[in-house]
Amino acid sequence: MQIARYYFIAILFAASANTAVAQQVTPEPSVVAEQELLMLIAQLGDDDFDRRELAQQKLKELGLVAFDALHAARYNDDIEIAKRATYLVRSMKVRWIEPKDPTSVAKILKDYGEQHVSERRIRIEQLTKLKNSEGIIPLTRMVRYESDTKLSKIAALGIIQYNEPEEAEDREQLAETLISICGPSARVGSRWMEAFAQTLADPANSLEAWDSLSEREEQTLATFPRDSSREILQRMLRWQHELITEHGQADDASVVLARMINLLDGTRQTLLDMVEWMSDRELWEGIEQLAIRFPGEFQKYPDLVYRLAESFVRRDMMDEANQTADQALELQLDDVQMHMETAIWLKQRMLYEWSIREFQHVITSTGMTSGYHLWAVFNLSELQHDLLKHGDAAETLMPLALAANDKEDPTYRTINGYLKDTFKRTAQSLVSRAEYFHARDCEDKEDYEKQREHLNKGFAADPTDGDLLIGMYRFKKADEAWKARTRDAIENTVTDQFDEIQQLEQEYRTVEGVSRKDTVGYALARVCNQYAWLVGNTFGDFKLAVKLSHRSLDLRKDAPGYLDTLGRCYYAADDLENAIKYQKQAVELDPDSQQMRRQLKMFETALKEKEAK
Repeated sequence: MQIARYYFIAILFAASANTAVAQQVTPEPSVVAEQELLMLIAQLGDDDFDRRELAQQKLKELGLVAFDALHAARYNDDIEIAKRATYLVRSMKVRWIEPKDPTSVAKILKDYGEQHVSERRIRIEQLTKLKNSEGIIPLTRMVRYESDTKLSKIAALGIIQYNEPEEAEDREQLAETLISICGPSARVGSRWMEAFAQTLADPANSLEAWDSLSEREEQTLATFPRDSSREILQRMLRWQHELITEHGQADDASVVLARMINLLDGTRQTLLDMVEWMSDRELWEGIEQLAIRFPGEFQKYPDLVYRLAESFVRRDMMDEANQTADQALELQLDDVQMHMETAIWLKQRMLYEWSIREFQHVITSTGMTSGYHLWAVFNLSELQHDLLKHGDAAETLMPLALAANDKEDPTYRTINGYLKDTFKRTAQSLVSRAEYFHARDCEDKEDYEKQREHLNKGFAADPTDGDLLIGMYRFKKADEAWKARTRDAIENTVTDQFDEIQQLEQEYRTVEGVSRKDTVGYALARVCNQYAWLVGNTFGDFKLAVKLSHRSLDLRKDAPGYLDTLGRCYYAADDLENAIKYQKQAVELDPDSQQMRRQLKMFETALKEKEAK
């Protein structure tokens, strides 16, 4: 935290130096009398052509000193003045890159002034994503001198929505920097920076200023739409709502929320975006208000209707929730893709019962020759397995597994084509997976003979299936012959995996081309993870398993499944602190995975027991 703070201060110090340099190159606006500027601008519309040209030349020579006055003159009632002012603003040369800018900033702003508005918008958004506050100071230049008013405002919003400094001293320094760079300007974005500087110092006392500014922006959108947009106003109102929620009154926040709802155009995407924003802030009643405001869309699209249903769930209104979910299931039945995406979203929201129904709808609505059918079968069976409904998981997967292995089945070629090209799986692996689910179900029922039978069938189909080998290793009724066969199979599998890792590492070091390198890297990460998972759950070199698990994450950063494996490897190595550390990261990235949550709980319990000894 301290390193980040010192870096932040360094950025602001450099900004102060850059401001000083800019002041030496360009005179302060106060050097030129306001009356003189206004007179020159008035002369842009003079009847005498030579006088118009002379005024234009003088204003051009003044450069950025005349920027604000000319920017305002673009709306002059005199068409000639407006036209010449617009030309002068667009032709002004702004030094977008300062000598002390970080390399990341200089790269983004290279040739910025020569770009089209759409590209400049992209560059501004890139600045807002820079770490360590590197984007703040260059964004102030956009606020101050970007000729397009919308982009100036978007830059201002980017600064406002940056993570605020935690230390009071840093907040004060940032406020002073914003005022020093943007303060002299009369532009709307600069006024927002002035209000934001006040927010940094005293959030509660800045609420009135933001209310006034957002109301003005609403008026601008209504009267001068080329200078604003629904997006800009919506982002501003969201900022205001969050500020009021933290520092103001609930009633005032409700008023702003109503303004946000009234601003929406009612399209599906804007409504989805608004609902997601509300959900993240648990504004469940707001979603119901949205549905009342736009009843047509909330009766047409399953994803919107389910979001309304979720809002009822979160308020313990289960009758309303289930009635609404039933309505959603019956909507647009032929749109398989929408129902598939909805099923995945419901799973992510941990609304499992509704998610299962949606997956089942996709499966029953499509044949085995449909990619959606396979996708739904895989997702549903793994979800049921994650929920410990192993028998249901087996019943979901087995019909597809049997068809994929039956050469006489008319769907055989199509299914195996999908498995190879799209899902990177084999027909035999489906059988082993389904048998593994059956085995887990029999274990839950304490039917160990049936469990043995299903484990044997799975092993016959694919003797390298990691989860199946783990199931065999943990089989409670194993005799010595079973144990010996299982150990041999695990040793053979990890030996083959290690050899493959060595080959892929060599190929990864020498392969040319970004696309090919990514493909090899993906395969290498997968095999490293498979090795680590199998060893971490059975026996072997746990230190090597940890190392290879880290290697998989080097290649696929923040993959929750790979973090889950790393946690397991540390647990096997009796490093419970690291096991918990990485398992928490896995759960944070994939919060709907119940298996990951169960494993985290197991690690935490083990640590408590260890500490109690």
